[in-house]
Amino acid sequence: MSVTEMVVAALNDAFAGVPHTMFCVKDTAGRYLAINPAFAERAGRRSDQVLGSTARDLFPSDLVDTYEAQDARLLATGEAIRNELEMILRPDGSRGWYVTSKTLLRDEHGAVSGIVVVSDDLRVGATAPAGRHHASLQAAIDLVRHRYDEPLKVADLATAAGLTATQLERATRRALGVSPKQLIIRTRIDEAARRLDETDLSLAAIAGECGFYDQSSFTRQFQRAVGITPGAYRARLSRPGTPG
Repeated sequence: MSVTEMVVAALNDAFAGVPHTMFCVKDTAGRYLAINPAFAERAGRRSDQVLGSTARDLFPSDLVDTYEAQDARLLATGEAIRNELEMILRPDGSRGWYVTSKTLLRDEHGAVSGIVVVSDDLRVGATAPAGRHHASLQAAIDLVRHRYDEPLKVADLATAAGLTATQLERATRRALGVSPKQLIIRTRIDEAARRLDETDLSLAAIAGECGFYDQSSFTRQFQRAVGITPGAYRARLSRPGTPG
């Protein structure tokens, strides 16, 4: 067994029993070499049906485009991707924000042999970076989750976290890769996507329930974050989606 194979086996074993953390290893062509059960669950397939496939073989293009762009950037620069927010399918079929990190896997000669990907569910405080390393930040995240439909301000989040606005800005950018304002917007988009998944509410109603100023603002911010409009997103719901 090569060093690369041993590393993949060790990583696969380490992440096998972690339910809210998704793990995979790809080769440089994007073929899956190892995945944990959490990844397979979100793919809606058995592990043996995923291994050897690529994201493009399995998942819809609106999600795959983002994953492939990340991989291309990593392979081109060699710089690890840390705590980058991306939308991924949850086990219940809804889409939610995950914090993803990617790094290169090298063989015993130092040549790049693949990519290691780890994604934590932002909704699960026990596994998200904020919950592990920034306990005060968790209070701000909880506030956003519970009051996303209200006209929240950065000052409200800072008060909940017991931090100054400047400290909160640094903490969210370090732990999550976004500003407090972006966290509010993305949480609203998360909830809007869930309503698009699960209800027949109009876009205007969803915009109002999720804290957007109006439908136009909702459409603009949703498209900026997800890559397609809310209407196009709803039209694609019959197609599967999962992480890359």
